[in-house]
Amino acid sequence: MESGEELKFTGNWFIDAGILGFVNLMEEVYGWDLEELQRRIKEEPEKVYYGYFPLAYFYKLSGSKKRDVRIKALQAIEQSAEQGKELLEKVWWNFIVEAFKDKWVTWKLGKMHEKEILDDKKGKLKPEYNDEKYRELIRRREEALNKLKECEGFIQSILGKRKKFFEKGKHKFTLEDLESTGDTILQYREKPDDCLRLIEEVLKIHKELKEYLESLWESVRVNQGVPADKSRFFRIPVDSGFYKNYLFFNYSRGILEQLEDTWNLIKGNAEYSEYLSKIDKTLSKFLPSDSEFPNISYTPLRVVPLLEHLPHLFVYLLNFLNAFTFVPSVGYVFFYSGDLEFTYYVNKKLKTFVEQASKEDNKNINMFKVTWQVVIDVLVDYKSKWALENMYLVQYRKVQQQDLIGVKYIGIPKLHASILLDDQIREALNTSLSVNGSKVWPLEEFLRQRPLYPVITKHVWNGIKNNGSIRWRASLYALAIDAKLKSIGNDSGIFGDFFFKRPTRAVVEVKEYYQDMSQSAWSIRKAISEKNIIHPLFSALRRHNRNAFVNILLKALLQANDKKSASWVNSYIFRRILNNDSSWEDFALALVVGLAGGGEDVSSGGEPEE
Repeated sequence: MESGEELKFTGNWFIDAGILGFVNLMEEVYGWDLEELQRRIKEEPEKVYYGYFPLAYFYKLSGSKKRDVRIKALQAIEQSAEQGKELLEKVWWNFIVEAFKDKWVTWKLGKMHEKEILDDKKGKLKPEYNDEKYRELIRRREEALNKLKECEGFIQSILGKRKKFFEKGKHKFTLEDLESTGDTILQYREKPDDCLRLIEEVLKIHKELKEYLESLWESVRVNQGVPADKSRFFRIPVDSGFYKNYLFFNYSRGILEQLEDTWNLIKGNAEYSEYLSKIDKTLSKFLPSDSEFPNISYTPLRVVPLLEHLPHLFVYLLNFLNAFTFVPSVGYVFFYSGDLEFTYYVNKKLKTFVEQASKEDNKNINMFKVTWQVVIDVLVDYKSKWALENMYLVQYRKVQQQDLIGVKYIGIPKLHASILLDDQIREALNTSLSVNGSKVWPLEEFLRQRPLYPVITKHVWNGIKNNGSIRWRASLYALAIDAKLKSIGNDSGIFGDFFFKRPTRAVVEVKEYYQDMSQSAWSIRKAISEKNIIHPLFSALRRHNRNAFVNILLKALLQANDKKSASWVNSYIFRRILNNDSSWEDFALALVVGLAGGGEDVSSGGEPEE
């Protein structure tokens, strides 16, 4: 994919997850949907990849709530004449630095003891704390805090904590403790004078330290850079359990190196770093590392060929996690199909559903059912003609020690996908059937690749036993699908012509089966008025006794008043039951459905409807 070309899926699911994650990021930060992002990529790709993207990515990492930073940045990028690295540097020093101000200052303030910022072996400042005045203020604040030992009881009372704040003459304050003390102390009128004075001294030094750090960070933005020996001190504080040591996430990278990492990553410079020369576990936890490839010396997963088609490959891979939606009690979920637009709409609707369920405190989410219901809704809403082959539901619970825990892939075969795409069949299965006092969703059974015959058997018996309704259309379509899948299961012509035509022929043949079942079910209703054979027929089916089933029917048909209907049923019995070893029970049960009578989806004229 060249710059300026629209985003498309590649067929590789984890790269495509990154592409969707990129789309999701831009929508989350800027409110652009897929269509708007595609337009901007086509018209101004440089601004998208070197301006809008890095701002959005780091803005999200910063956790900043400063909308004004984002708004000012948007205006600056839109009006900017710079491109490439110049544009990136403008965004970096003016807006990304500003977005991280609070996080950087808080990180530095959180070092409550001088030893935390020193190298244990050398006793010198660690590179990330390489500033003498900073060290001096940290030391002074620590000494002032240690003097509060006699005030421990008073501090515990005002903070409402039983925590021990001192051990062996050294304080155990956290930054949160200290700032809570500052917020609370003014609310107390009766304060021991000595303790008040000591606390105020601590707060005074703390304020001085904070103001010093804020002035340093502001100077970075104003000066548009830092000295090389201060790069680690001014490191952008980003971290990730998923990309732990990857380029700018690595703690050894200072702010200058992080900028250079970002530039080369967006540019797709595979020669810049070993990290950018291959795709392995360092970048995606769904992949093994080099050492885990048994034949790595022959087949390393190198990126140069991929970059020829996807120059911004690493931009997408860096957004992998943004493709997933968090579902309480389930984990992180991503629906994938081979089409970007369809996948985008399904995941967007899935996220909306999960958010709504969370508001309603609905923690018992059937993720499988919810996801496929959303898939169906999108098919209906957008009149989709996308091929739903290669669909997956990818889940993981958490990232632990750079490994993904609880990974699941839930796929759907091409044959099932082709059936699902048909509006009539999908609508027929997308309903609830009464079974033993509960509701069963036949579409879920189908998508889980379970046989449908047992479900329809229970539903029909439920109607017979309770004199209730039987959903004619749903039952017959389910039986037709079940019969078709059984017939394919018996086909041994692997790689033959029929093998390759299965998905396209399946829908046609399911409808042929359904029409035959429907016509025969209606014919048997007209031919046989007596209901007393229903129980014997059902008993024969339960015992898988084909001969008994046929004998009962043929005897009843001899007394039929409607000879034309009886003739049709006789033909059906010989074609679909006696000469059919694989799925005779499906066709037989269809006749029981006809005898038992239609329910909610059968009109007075006997024709199935919804």
